[in-house]
Order: sequence, then structure tokens, then C-alpha cells
Amino acid sequence: MRSRKKNWLTVQQTAAELDSTSAEVCRLLKLRRLTGKKQKDPRRAGKAQWLVNPVSIAAERRRHPERWRKVRPRLMLY
Repeated sequence: MRSRKKNWLTVQQTAAELDSTSAEVCRLLKLRRLTGKKQKDPRRAGKAQWLVNPVSIAAERRRHPERWRKVRPRLMLY
């Protein structure tokens, strides 16, 4: 049985999941359409990264399914 608990994704991983850019994911975080938290790296002063909740990613996909649909490239046979 699969676990319902998923790991939080970085902004770059979320962008790949949504087939978007990291700037777009940051914009969605700012608009609170994605939920996230900031994780600080104790080894590197002043460096932190955003982690995005996978539940909010699924909710955003349900909110706009046509926008986040992954488009597969079609093969052009000549």
C-alpha cells in the first residue's frame, strides 16, 4: 500500500512537475495558490530554499487542469 505522506518539493522540482518555470512557481507561492515553507541551511549563512506542499500542487492542478496538462511532443514522421 502506498504511503499518503509525500515529501515536500523544492521550487525547481515543482516547476518540473507542473511543466512550468521556477519564476511561475514563486509567483503562485506569492499569490498563495501554492503553500510552502522556507527551509534554512544552517551550513550556509543567508541561504534558504522554499519547499512546496505536494497537496497544494495537486489542488492547483485540479483548479486549472487545462493549464497544467503535460503536453507530449508529437512525432513528426516524414
